[in-house]
Amino acid sequence: MAVKPCRFDAYEAVPKKRVDLDLARCEEILAGRGYEILANPGVMLVVKKDIEMTLYPGGRLLMHPVKDKAEAGRLAMELYEDLGMV
Repeated sequence: MAVKPCRFDAYEAVPKKRVDLDLARCEEILAGRGYEILANPGVMLVVKKDIEMTLYPGGRLLMHPVKDKAEAGRLAMELYEDLGMV
């Protein structure tokens, strides 16, 4: 997984391998693991621990507000693990 800054208070994570996520299934899994699902119209917006995360079908993940790379990496890894991607 590659993690890089997106804005001054946001980061993005991208899986190293190509993935094609079924966001409806991801919604079921993440809701069962404590994520709040805000929207799922082709990209999914979820919240956990006051961090908004946008998940794309290709696995790209945007996280806001996150101020440091280590925290972004930990949050992304947690979500990817919850989805069985790692």
